Amino acid sequence: MASGSPFLRGGNLRDSLGTTLNGLLQRVSREELRAIDEAVKREGFERGIVYYDDDNQPRATPILLRPRVLGGNQRHYLHRTARTLEHAYAKLLQLWLESPAAREVLPLTDRERRWIGELARPGRTHEVFFGRFDASTDFGSPDWVKSTQFFEFNPLGAGGTYIVPTVDDVVLKHVVPALRRHAPTLLLEPNDDPRRVLLEVLADQARAQRLKRFNVALAQYKDLVGGVGEFEHNEAFLRSLGIACWHVDPRELRLEDGEMRYGDHPIDIVYRDHEINDLAEKEERGDDLSALKFALAHGRCVSTLAGEFDHKSVFEIFTRPDFAEFFTLEERRVFQHHLPWTRIVRDGRTSGPDGDDIELLPWARAHRERLVVKPNRAYGGAGILLGREISERAFELALERGVAHPGDWVLQAYSPIAEKDFPVIDAEGNLALAEYFTVLGLFVSEQRLAILGRASRRKVVNVAQKGGLVSVLRLL
Repeated sequence: MASGSPFLRGGNLRDSLGTTLNGLLQRVSREELRAIDEAVKREGFERGIVYYDDDNQPRATPILLRPRVLGGNQRHYLHRTARTLEHAYAKLLQLWLESPAAREVLPLTDRERRWIGELARPGRTHEVFFGRFDASTDFGSPDWVKSTQFFEFNPLGAGGTYIVPTVDDVVLKHVVPALRRHAPTLLLEPNDDPRRVLLEVLADQARAQRLKRFNVALAQYKDLVGGVGEFEHNEAFLRSLGIACWHVDPRELRLEDGEMRYGDHPIDIVYRDHEINDLAEKEERGDDLSALKFALAHGRCVSTLAGEFDHKSVFEIFTRPDFAEFFTLEERRVFQHHLPWTRIVRDGRTSGPDGDDIELLPWARAHRERLVVKPNRAYGGAGILLGREISERAFELALERGVAHPGDWVLQAYSPIAEKDFPVIDAEGNLALAEYFTVLGLFVSEQRLAILGRASRRKVVNVAQKGGLVSVLRLL
């Protein structure tokens, strides 16, 4: 391979490979580009790459033609970093149970506290997750490690499990062959399938519990409206691998003589899509959730109780010096290099991004353009305010709202999101480049890494905010 080629086998990418791929697409004829674009749109919609609006009507989710590509060293680093963060998250439940200061930073509802008080076993240390880390990085940059920033962890209800392999398959089928006709040594393969990540997590937990059978329930309400529908696809996929698996509504599970059952089927382990706050509300209305409570109490549920800490304020725990003793040196290194400084909005003193003691609100007003205001537990990109893009008055109102509603809002240091050019094809097949903000969603298990790619013309990147999907492939 020529020394100037960006197609380096294995490790880090030498140059901006995205620029090279755009250039390859510019060499494809207009007729072929138009045909590729139409094929990607058609197959994406036919295979369910859609987002359901509130009226439950499917809206096609755009699939960008150019994939993002990472090298082997980059994949390894992202996997190791996400696993390190996962290990740190696994300590949060015990920390919350033991530390009033942690409970202040990670506020829970009365329902959540009641269920945790009932279900948490003394001295429990084995917490597991199937979730998604949202992060940004620039694979083509010489400083890509430094550019890698994590924004949050979604330890429950992480979307993308069916989307990722389907988008990868569509792009590998329709786009990559056209690229390889002009660059035969461009050899790309998908990263891991998130459903195999989930299967590994479930299997590891079943082995840890010494289960003699492996019947799996994927628990999600069947009357949901809106969002992305993935559970039926995931049930079919796991069944295709020979796994006894059912998509169940949590209210369809029942407990009989210490065994979970769904209809006539015994259930051994459950993947849950819902927070206990939501489940407890259903219980208060008269629904029987005893089987799911049994699963949570006995380590038969993924994610475990530690999955309740979906708070963005977790990063305050990770970036405050007074909590440092609870975490390993490697965990603290990851916090320092890859997490934004975060604090709950409140009137008081704390440590600033540089470690100095600060009065939080006056300091925030003076550094508005360096900060983001976020709802502590919302999802879908809702409610995020970039200090540099709102007025001083709007920022002040956001601070006042945060003080008035303790624990509901956080201040977070602004981290730039990777901006990349992607090809856009018009009706005649003409190619133009448009700048998109891009983020990654990382699903990890001990051995696997799956990656959801998303892009948007807006700085808040989310499919629910009318963003698009990007295939993230590995360079062989």
